[in-house]
Amino acid sequence: MACKTAVLTAVLGTLMAAAPADPILGTWKLNISRSKFNPGPPPRSQTRTYTATPEGIQVTMRTVDADGHSSTIEFPDRYDGRDYPIIGSEIAETLALVRINDHMAEATMKHAGTVVATARRVITDVGKTLVISFSQPDPERPVDNEYVYERQ
Repeated sequence: MACKTAVLTAVLGTLMAAAPADPILGTWKLNISRSKFNPGPPPRSQTRTYTATPEGIQVTMRTVDADGHSSTIEFPDRYDGRDYPIIGSEIAETLALVRINDHMAEATMKHAGTVVATARRVITDVGKTLVISFSQPDPERPVDNEYVYERQ
């Protein structure tokens, strides 16, 4: 029995090591000239970092807004559709993410249990470009942005 367990453990370990990494992992820098902001103005800069952790993926988003103010938003990137806390966001408290395929995911952001924004994330150009379409249907100030990032 111990031999079977050792073999099974070795096989599973090899399969896990051979599994391809999530294509989102790494650092992505916003290309402002390729992005669209409705309404504007665009931020001065934004960098998203996706890091593998034992629990999954952790996202850190650093932004310098149009006025020069810096902010950091962090959240876990889990593809199970459950709500997870967002740290540092002014618009949402939780984010739920669902994987559509290896290169596409959709997110729902909530404040006080109500959906306040949605996003679709697509990795294109053989993993070199990340496009996030973000929609915030606020009746007073709707947002419809397309963020284009380049892998660093």
